[in-house]
Amino acid sequence: MGPQGLYLNQWTPDFDSTLDVPSTVSVWVRMPHLPLHCWKTKSLETIGNKLGKYIDRAERRDQYSCARIGVEVDLEEGLPEAIKLTMADWSHIQVC
Repeated sequence: MGPQGLYLNQWTPDFDSTLDVPSTVSVWVRMPHLPLHCWKTKSLETIGNKLGKYIDRAERRDQYSCARIGVEVDLEEGLPEAIKLTMADWSHIQVC
């Protein structure tokens, strides 16, 4: 079984768990071993938009061993296990 998450929503008296299922969720994506030249905001935005919809990035790079970005993900599609990054003649398989 893959990574699991917890979804919280404000309760109302007419709550129906069969109907109140989100189609998208916001998640933090860790990208271990991402080359440092890809840690620029524009690069992280591009990567995030390949995974879903880019939201934000973790600002304190010195505190993290890997890049982290916030992404809104479609639950029907999910997150890929890896993506291929390509710039000119350079390419890298990035695990997500």
